[in-house]
Amino acid sequence: MSPGGIATAVLVSGSGSNLQAVIDAVDRGELPLDLRLVLSNRADAFGLERARRAGIVARTELWDRRGGESRSAYDARVLAAVRESGAEFVLLLGWMHVLPAAFVERFAGVVNIHPAFLPEDPGADVVAVPGGPEIPAFRGAHALRDAIEAGAAWAGATCHLVTAAVDRGPVLAREPMRLHPGEGEAHALERLHLIEHRVLIEGVARWCASRNSGFSTFSTH
Repeated sequence: MSPGGIATAVLVSGSGSNLQAVIDAVDRGELPLDLRLVLSNRADAFGLERARRAGIVARTELWDRRGGESRSAYDARVLAAVRESGAEFVLLLGWMHVLPAAFVERFAGVVNIHPAFLPEDPGADVVAVPGGPEIPAFRGAHALRDAIEAGAAWAGATCHLVTAAVDRGPVLAREPMRLHPGEGEAHALERLHLIEHRVLIEGVARWCASRNSGFSTFSTH
């Protein structure tokens, strides 16, 4: 990890391939992050094992819905765990739980990687692919699946700041990906992961540079 870097917590729900890309980028000196915590809302998330192998604190916070725990109580536990780590920057990498505005406002930055090519205008619901057509802005948890089912010719990845409006925060980096005719979700996702890794590192590096310069061109309001 990067001692003296920006104290960072990463929230994951799955395999953590994007987490691994961040870990590797930090080890190569490409990102000035001090990875303090990897937290998951799933006990079986392989991202936790990736964290342990890298010497990062791995923690699970499960939502006890059967026990009657409210969403707000669970969100408060997640917030407390992240704040306890000392993190000032949070990465949502395949984190499948929408966090409240109160969480986002507690940190210098919260960044998400989204599996779609999103518009720079947060109010737009279509986006122009460079040199190509306009396509819908696929937001939500199953953006790639939605693009394939809609017969879209393009998908992509976007790294963006998180705001109260889901998948509508300021864009840090993005890249489109052409979908092959008849391509299934699993194959498309395998190709998309490579693009996500590039976009994620570019976007996080851009945020870090803006923060370290003391001047930010990104507004979340």
